[in-house]
Amino acid sequence: MNLNKIPLDKEIILNTTEEVIRRFGPDKANITDVAKSLKVSHAAIYRYFNGKTALWNAVTERWLTKMNAALEDILKEDNPADIKLFHLLDEFAESKRRSAIHDPEMFANYMKLAHSSVEVIKKSIEEGINRIEKIIVQGISEGIFFTESPHQAARSVYLSTGVFINPNSFEDPNRKQNIRSVINLLIRGLKNPN
Repeated sequence: MNLNKIPLDKEIILNTTEEVIRRFGPDKANITDVAKSLKVSHAAIYRYFNGKTALWNAVTERWLTKMNAALEDILKEDNPADIKLFHLLDEFAESKRRSAIHDPEMFANYMKLAHSSVEVIKKSIEEGINRIEKIIVQGISEGIFFTESPHQAARSVYLSTGVFINPNSFEDPNRKQNIRSVINLLIRGLKNPN
């Protein structure tokens, strides 16, 4: 038995794939690089993932889950819905910007998948809308927000703030002020009973 051999599982493959993407970038990284790093054959990786697309999707989904962990924490805050929604939307915009700065290769991988409308991205968008909807429902029960369709309002709020996860907005010197202005406008709109 070779004691130096690392047992292979999904988590090890995902960790190695992230390393490979960070080393070579999402455009140049491939499954061969992952297999070489793990000192295994392609076939060993295919036992866990059905090709590069499935592997890259799994890596992106895991990365999004880690990045969105702070958003889940905000849902648990003991705050009124308007404050909670402000925190959630502000963190949503800033987490993408931080990841683009501190983890540019993984952010580029995310953007690459976003342009091809992969299911992982669609799932992430729906999760974002659902987080907002939970807060809107809380706000309705608190008598703070007024809307007949919390889900549609959540979708509109998500779409209104989506511009701030676009890399083109990251260098805008007025970015933070713009984010807060849009969030405050959206919250005022939700508070309006008419």
